[in-house]
Amino acid sequence: MEIRNQTFQDTIIDFLPDATLVIDIEGKVIAWNNAMEALTGVPAEAMLGKGKYEYAIPFYKTQKPMLANLVFMPEAEIEKRYDTVERIGDTLVVDIFIEDFRPSGAYFWAKASPIYDPQGNVTGAIETIRDITDRKRAEQEIVRTTREMAEIIDFLPDATLVIDIEGEVIAWNNAMETLTGVPAEAMLGKGKYEYAIPFYKTQKP
Repeated sequence: MEIRNQTFQDTIIDFLPDATLVIDIEGKVIAWNNAMEALTGVPAEAMLGKGKYEYAIPFYKTQKPMLANLVFMPEAEIEKRYDTVERIGDTLVVDIFIEDFRPSGAYFWAKASPIYDPQGNVTGAIETIRDITDRKRAEQEIVRTTREMAEIIDFLPDATLVIDIEGEVIAWNNAMETLTGVPAEAMLGKGKYEYAIPFYKTQKP
């Protein structure tokens, strides 16, 4: 029955859409799913049973703790290794940039949790990793173009404001500051027609 259950669990892990690895309490790889093979180019048979942080090599080109290892470590150790870590119960969630993963680096979202046996003892950890590079690059491009647009708008001689699709102010130029007496930092991000108040003393389209 135990073998059958293990096979069933392995099958489920293999069908997970996110790259997933599982380590036992000794830090040895006991699962390395299809998505992880596709992400790293390393087949499961080459990674199963490996320990001493060897599973970090496809990502960092060196042996170092992954997020799954940190679920066993104290908070101070976690904070040393990641700038921002979100903790949801006993689950750790991070966004990270790995410089050496590709020639131009890659952004990943990762989540790790301990695994418990029926008696509540920790027997290992599971980590799922998602490549979010395209999304991050798109966000960076939006920030860059928005900044460039704001710089251009600032030089326009006429008072100008720009709102996004949700009706929030994303640009409020120097001429608009002069006309209304309202600085840009007080208006950027405002919605619900608040930008009309300097003109109409009320919120209106």
